Amino acid sequence: WTFLKDADGKMRIMAHHSSLPYTPGSPVTEEEVLAAQKGWGDALVKIATTYDEKGFDAAKAEAEAVIDGGYGYQIAPVLFKPTLTTGDQVFRPTREGALSYFVGGNPKYPNDGGFALKGWRDVKIENAAIFLNGNTGTSVGNVIITDKDGNVTKVDKTWTFLKDADGKMRIMAHHSSLPYLPDSPSQITEAEVLAAQEGWGEALVNIATTFDNKGLPAAKTLAGEIIDAAYGYQFGPVLFKPTLANGEQTFRTTREGALAYFVGDNASYPNDSGFALKGWRKVEIKNSAVRIEGNTATTMGWVIMTDKNGAVTKVDKTWTFFKDAEGAVRIVSHHSSLPYTPAPAPAAAPAPAAVASAPSAPVAQTITTTIAVETSVAFGAGLVVGGLVGHFW
Repeated sequence: WTFLKDADGKMRIMAHHSSLPYTPGSPVTEEEVLAAQKGWGDALVKIATTYDEKGFDAAKAEAEAVIDGGYGYQIAPVLFKPTLTTGDQVFRPTREGALSYFVGGNPKYPNDGGFALKGWRDVKIENAAIFLNGNTGTSVGNVIITDKDGNVTKVDKTWTFLKDADGKMRIMAHHSSLPYLPDSPSQITEAEVLAAQEGWGEALVNIATTFDNKGLPAAKTLAGEIIDAAYGYQFGPVLFKPTLANGEQTFRTTREGALAYFVGDNASYPNDSGFALKGWRKVEIKNSAVRIEGNTATTMGWVIMTDKNGAVTKVDKTWTFFKDAEGAVRIVSHHSSLPYTPAPAPAAAPAPAAVASAPSAPVAQTITTTIAVETSVAFGAGLVVGGLVGHFW
């Protein structure tokens, strides 16, 4: 207050300042940032599992609770740029836009398929750096997400967290994007292709001997590690057609399907007995040709495998290898089949039996029919042979 005594001797207030006491907010700590990140990952998995177990409505309610509890839309627009948004709807500064991205089902956002509904089961966060400033913390790094089929997605992520007046950590900025792939990836070399093939063969023998010496759990663990290192399931479906797969499970485009083929032990793939567990001791690869194009290479040839009893299996094999941004060579296509065995040539038709005491017209008709059929067969065989010749040339 400032008081003034006027000419009549009366005290008057000439200045009056009033305010609540200033209470400084506690600064954000690195531990709080890490806990908030983990909470985001746990929430993503919870939405996905809720959707799988209880359906869309329950998952949407869970997503709403996550957004209201973990984001700061009640404070201000959130600077949210999701991974899989385009065009005029790239940025989601409103709660409605964020909810639509996570669970879809909003006709205003027709391209949203529900990112949080994609079967996620594990989230790993690898920070490159964390910057703390008062009641905010900003992180940048990778988020690695694994779905229920074992497929892995890796994104570049930046978050800014704000500690609100109640001490709760809220996301105020969230930028997510797929890792940048250079336009001119490093060229894959024939030496790298041959090394990758050799590595595949050694891995097959290693799984088989591990199974023989240590049992199925150890072999299965090793096979999973080999698939993660040698195949490209973390980039998307792998075009894998194994030798001994059939029916609706002929193609193994997921990590789970590939692992089941190699080691079995998966009720979802009841016909898989574990191809890699069959006692293999030696693998020889004979390429017919190797084609290199930029950061991919395709090979075609034979793979000859010998088991511990000396039995030999030979398969026709085509692989496509992809050299990723980190220089690792990965299998993105794998087609394997048993060699074609042509059917034995049909036996020569016996000479027509002599016809005795038959009218002349029917005899002529019978002979004509027989000749026509034999001519047709011979002509058809000629077409097949011609087709094969044309194909090989």
